[in-house]
Amino acid sequence: IATPANYRMGPGDEVIIDIWGDSQTTIQETISPDGAIQVEGYGPLYLNGMTIKEANGYVQSELGRIYGISGDEPSSQIKITLGQIRTIQVNVMGEVENPGTYTLSSFATVFHALYQAGGMNEIGTMRAVKVYRANKLIATLDIYDYILNGQMQGDIRLVDDDVIMVGTYESLVNVAGKVKRPMYYEMKRDENLATVLQYAG
Repeated sequence: IATPANYRMGPGDEVIIDIWGDSQTTIQETISPDGAIQVEGYGPLYLNGMTIKEANGYVQSELGRIYGISGDEPSSQIKITLGQIRTIQVNVMGEVENPGTYTLSSFATVFHALYQAGGMNEIGTMRAVKVYRANKLIATLDIYDYILNGQMQGDIRLVDDDVIMVGTYESLVNVAGKVKRPMYYEMKRDENLATVLQYAG
């Protein structure tokens, strides 16, 4: 799939540098554990943590003199793409069907990890899914925002060793009768009757 604009490269990602024009070559290297690729005739290029856009500017600046990329009228062009992407390991804990450690694509988000874990169990919350990175809480997701409103702002991209914690729900309300979606709804403490009727359509 196309590389997301805000995806940051890291060790294990395969980088493909295409150069065309007066100079024509393709450099295909995997970012090493120290965050660099080796370019023959130049040396290491440190790409760890860069987006594709940032890496393009950096590589054009560094390799410009060698391949005629720099200047007002460059004789060659350069483009960086990603080949094989790295995998990451994340931990999904708490009230999910299959808690444990999962190996995912580095493009994966919280929703992907929850899907791999089988979703929430009968007592798992969908309103306050917590994401921890380096032992710090970085996000709390309300999955109702996505299910009912199509909002994905909270579905953050994961990195290696992230922990997703699913706690228990606080309260469950059963809506029955003449509504479009009669079922149980998980409610937050500050939500009222009007909110649950909106959920039920």
